[in-house]
Amino acid sequence: MASNDLRERAGPWKRAASFAELLTLTARFLRGEPIGFPGWAVEETDEESDGLLPVLLAANGAGMLSVASQPGAPFGPGHDGWSWGGRAFVGGFARSEDARSIRDRAEAAGLWARDGASDGPFEIPAGLRDGSPYLVLGSDARDEELSLFDGEVGAGALAELRETSFLWVIDPVWGRRERLRAAF
Repeated sequence: MASNDLRERAGPWKRAASFAELLTLTARFLRGEPIGFPGWAVEETDEESDGLLPVLLAANGAGMLSVASQPGAPFGPGHDGWSWGGRAFVGGFARSEDARSIRDRAEAAGLWARDGASDGPFEIPAGLRDGSPYLVLGSDARDEELSLFDGEVGAGALAELRETSFLWVIDPVWGRRERLRAAF
């Protein structure tokens, strides 16, 4: 792809003036519109995210701009012969009132909802390989995920994004896939 194509597709993101516009653009990206996603330099969702598209679109509709996710994976032999498994999760930005609402629904459904700002430091394994964590969700993810948008979205949108909470919604049951939707 020519660099002009990437710059053209970045246009809507660079013009975004609010968090609401970022949610709208994220929904367009999740629905397959070729506008890319800030910081990732990708044209479309990856195969792992494709299995979660209904959940990611529901999260977006509930006010959560998702930036990380994984479907649950039951334990079983992986490509290397070791046992692999994972917890389903979605992580992203939400305005405080939306984060509270998502958190309430998640907890009512037996899911974990964590925000580093209100819950303090935490680390939760979300992927195990032969019993050892290879993927850990934590309270320190916010700044790293926020950096994806720095210089990639309009100044107004970035300012509003900096005011949001960063929330993880995690299914505590290893391998379960269907429960995440209840949070959104």
